[in-house]
Amino acid sequence: MDLARVQANRYKLFSVGALGTFMATLDGSILNVALPSIARDLNAPVNLVAWVVLAYSLTLISLLVAFGAWTERRGYSFAYRFGYAFFIVGSILCAVSNGIEMLIVSRVIQAMGTAMFASVGPGMVTTVFPAEERGKGLGIMVMMVSAGFMVGPPLGGYLLGVWSWHAIFVVNIPIGIVGLVMAHRYFSLLDRPKDPPPMRLAAAAALALGLVSGVFGLSLIDDYALSHPAMWGIGLFSLLAFLTFFRLEKSPAHTVVGLDIFRNRRFTTSLAAQLAHFAGLSGVLILIPFYLEQVKFLGPKEVGMYLVIMPIMMFVVAPLSGKLSDKIGFRLLTSSGMIIMAAGLWLMSSLNPSTENWYVALCLVVVGAGVGIFSTPNASALMGSVGEKRRSVASGILATNRNIGMSVGVAVATALFAFLQQKNAFLSDTGLIFTESYRPVIYVAMGFALVGLVFCLIRDNRSPAEHG
Repeated sequence: MDLARVQANRYKLFSVGALGTFMATLDGSILNVALPSIARDLNAPVNLVAWVVLAYSLTLISLLVAFGAWTERRGYSFAYRFGYAFFIVGSILCAVSNGIEMLIVSRVIQAMGTAMFASVGPGMVTTVFPAEERGKGLGIMVMMVSAGFMVGPPLGGYLLGVWSWHAIFVVNIPIGIVGLVMAHRYFSLLDRPKDPPPMRLAAAAALALGLVSGVFGLSLIDDYALSHPAMWGIGLFSLLAFLTFFRLEKSPAHTVVGLDIFRNRRFTTSLAAQLAHFAGLSGVLILIPFYLEQVKFLGPKEVGMYLVIMPIMMFVVAPLSGKLSDKIGFRLLTSSGMIIMAAGLWLMSSLNPSTENWYVALCLVVVGAGVGIFSTPNASALMGSVGEKRRSVASGILATNRNIGMSVGVAVATALFAFLQQKNAFLSDTGLIFTESYRPVIYVAMGFALVGLVFCLIRDNRSPAEHG
């Protein structure tokens, strides 16, 4: 690979990954707006419609690490062509779905494409950008994530006002075709890896089964007590799958990830900080729309305006934080971002039925700023801690870790909130029941943020450029 030529064309290569990242987040944020319409049109109950989201998430989690390892063997050109092709096919099938079952299967196919985007994005950026610009490149990638979340809700509202919900999947198709053409055109600059090790399907399958069953079990916490036989069965199956994976990983003939990567202190501390960050953030934010609708009595359009505040802050702050991390390192920035996020959560803990709307907006601004300041330097620290040959796997682990953190946060938050709502049912005002049940959830999220802060502080502060 001609590294000088690759880095000279880094923005062309980056645009292929950025487009995929934008398309994937856009699809998710639009879909959330359309779920009620899908339920009505397909005459499907809410618990079945939820599988449109859950099947997508489980597919993502099961494939991210395996796809990262696969890319290590086949190269980034194959990865993006595969990703765009499956995302286009999945989007077409979603757009023509006339039943909830077909839509769920189509979302699984679509998620296979998204999993490839998510698993290779950070690794590709780390490869094509020089070390002294790594944070800048990752910051722009975070900016594209935020852009997808910003555009999704208003675009989804417009499309649903003019056409049926099928249109939200149609918009993916031309974008995907452009991305596929760009991938064919630009990624010839990146050579396919020479003499790659064979793909270890047994270890990859064991890891996928362990992750999927574990996350699926977490999603059932609201429906079943922890003592229920079904929960014990799922937990035991997940444990056995993970034990099988670890046993296979110890054998050079079967390894897919390489457990030695976790002996890298910067890698593991960055991973732990990211897990705590997303566990705290996602658990709180999933309940914010319900607070705005059920306690503040805002309409869907107004709620949508509040929900884009955080992505806007991330869009503005993340690339600046990434660029700065290239110069001063990442410990100060990641620690500051975690502290600012915790401060925003503390502000949220005083929300009640009479809270002024400007104060709610302020809380989201502070939390969004903290997320933007933390995310890019932490990803840069993690990706800069591994050598070139391990970047695809590290990228897949990073994406998997993020989804696990989000799943844990949502499961813990919703279960705790439901328990506290029953406990506070004696209160006469429904708004007060909500806020009194929500406040302990926020305190738990702050606890996650403080745990993440510890991992930020104990990490070394060598900049990515110094590491190389």
